[in-house]
Amino acid sequence: MAKMMDRRKKMIRGAAVFVVFAAIVVAVRAIKKKRRARISYGPMHERDRQRIEYLNSKIWQCDVTCRNMLRFERAPFFRLCNILRDRKLLEDSVHVSVEQQLAMFLHTVGHNVRNRVVATNFGRSFWTISVYFRRVLHAIGELRNEYIRPPSPGTPEKIAGNPRFDPYFKDCIGAIDGTHVRASVTKDVEHSFRGRKAFATQNVMAAVDFDLRFTYVLAGWEGTAHDALVLADALARERGLQVPQGKYYLVDAGYGAKPGFLPPFRNVRYHLNEWGSNPVQNAQELFNLRHSSLRVTVERAFASLKRRFKILSDATPFFTFPVQVDIVVACCVLHNYALSQGIDEFIIQEVTWTTQPIRTQSQQARDHRDTIDGMDTGASVTGASGSTTKSGVVHWTTPMSTMMLGFLADLVASGARTSSGFKTCHHNQCAKVLNDNLKLSLTGDQISNHLKKWRKIWGRLVQLKNLSGALWDEDTCTIRLSDEHYAGHCMNNKSDTPLLNTPIEHYRAMETIFGSTTATGKYAKSGNDTFSIDLDEESELQTSPNVGESSAKAPPKKKAKVVHIEDDPLVTTLKDGFKMMADALMKSGGDNEAIPDGLWDALAAIKGFDDSHIAHYYAHLVDSPKIANAFMTLSLDNKLVWVTRYVEKTFGVFYNLK
Repeated sequence: MAKMMDRRKKMIRGAAVFVVFAAIVVAVRAIKKKRRARISYGPMHERDRQRIEYLNSKIWQCDVTCRNMLRFERAPFFRLCNILRDRKLLEDSVHVSVEQQLAMFLHTVGHNVRNRVVATNFGRSFWTISVYFRRVLHAIGELRNEYIRPPSPGTPEKIAGNPRFDPYFKDCIGAIDGTHVRASVTKDVEHSFRGRKAFATQNVMAAVDFDLRFTYVLAGWEGTAHDALVLADALARERGLQVPQGKYYLVDAGYGAKPGFLPPFRNVRYHLNEWGSNPVQNAQELFNLRHSSLRVTVERAFASLKRRFKILSDATPFFTFPVQVDIVVACCVLHNYALSQGIDEFIIQEVTWTTQPIRTQSQQARDHRDTIDGMDTGASVTGASGSTTKSGVVHWTTPMSTMMLGFLADLVASGARTSSGFKTCHHNQCAKVLNDNLKLSLTGDQISNHLKKWRKIWGRLVQLKNLSGALWDEDTCTIRLSDEHYAGHCMNNKSDTPLLNTPIEHYRAMETIFGSTTATGKYAKSGNDTFSIDLDEESELQTSPNVGESSAKAPPKKKAKVVHIEDDPLVTTLKDGFKMMADALMKSGGDNEAIPDGLWDALAAIKGFDDSHIAHYYAHLVDSPKIANAFMTLSLDNKLVWVTRYVEKTFGVFYNLK
């Protein structure tokens, strides 16, 4: 028994030594595998020499050259490189340093040049330019929460102590306005992006403090979206625009008057160059003059932004639309960073600022009106047939609207409508059809104005269809809400009552006319949202002008090659060693598997049994060591019970030894 115990202890010690040795071998091998092979650099290649010479002579030669090429002077540029490097947003590679990565990005957005031009200037491949553009764009986006921050709740320095503005605007914290940035999208959605401009644009709304810093940015809305719609989306977002209690922003008339937003008086002189030498005539003009003097800050901010980054001007972009949205936000981040480094020549000073050309009151009202019903409804007319009054206002009846929408829907179905919408000739044709059939005297302008009313209704329908809990009945063209939901919604939105739980009039015609031309804002992204750049993809950044994906079918992904890896000799050896060790331990057994000492002596001490029966029971205990160990722990009387039971069960002989 003692020998067996010593053997087992030795085996356990040997197993422990083997496990420790195996762990050491595995750890040493892992360290060697992580250690990168030493790189031995040869003489500098001619191409590398040319790259460094280009950077030193064409970009970093002086502040003027660096500012012209990268839109930043040398000191702010290298500080930004250090920020990106210290925060591990960008890393130096063997081939491209952080300075070169950022320089290629800034050269692209600063001059709106193609990858081919940048690749030629910097001596890189198209793939390298594309990959590092994506990485730098993502890195700049990670700085958005630091540089695009809400304004201070205190009174701005420009207002405090200035008798022109203080105390009248002491609670004003900034100005809000929108600007249009040229966009490249696919033909099927171009209608919704082509608004007041002659080309497709995205509507970018921004809040700016009086130091020209962007405090909130919402980009990506379609160019046809009204400013008030974009503002409503900004307020409804989870991390959207927040207006502190008791504070407000200055806005133009298009946003309307609401808590937190202060527009000017309508139909009163407003823009600075409309005053000329004519003095202020009344209190409303005085308010508009000072309102314009403050709100012009947001116009200067947009102008400075587009002056620095030409990719935001009228040049056609060449990236996918989600990347175009990311670029707008990234440029706003860089604009705020530039302001933190001091004023440079790209920041337009207030003394040199000139506002837009003089516009008439009707043009201003057309640009900024917040309702469209006033142009095609109003005074009553002479009859229900749709005749016009002397003032030219039309009372539109259901047959008139039905015929107009049906005619325009047929034009769309026939492909007559252009990418910019209906032309004047289309409106005149529609007016002629209504005049001939209903004996009216409509004009093309009246058709155009009435069409805007139905466009507004369609836009509201799109929002209601996306309402939480709303069900769409395709057969009856009905937006259905539960009774409780319907009552609660209509209590706060009475104008939606005719559009819910009842078949929608002219839905099919509106779907044909406005289905692809209504702004939905599904591509919109604020400065608080993450960028769409995916750094996990190593493919080249798409530069097609499509929304999201290229119009051409993307090449199929290559299947991963199946590589059969041979077994590692070290791993095989360790596996065999552990297996042999486990088998040996199993065979050796534990302490309970050994025959206890003195077993025969204990049986021989039991008197009254036949010797053959005792010998047979001893053989049974030897075959079952666990029973033998248990037997040795019993008292003499209990041992007699065990032996008696075994003999009776095995031989049928009963001993009465009591």
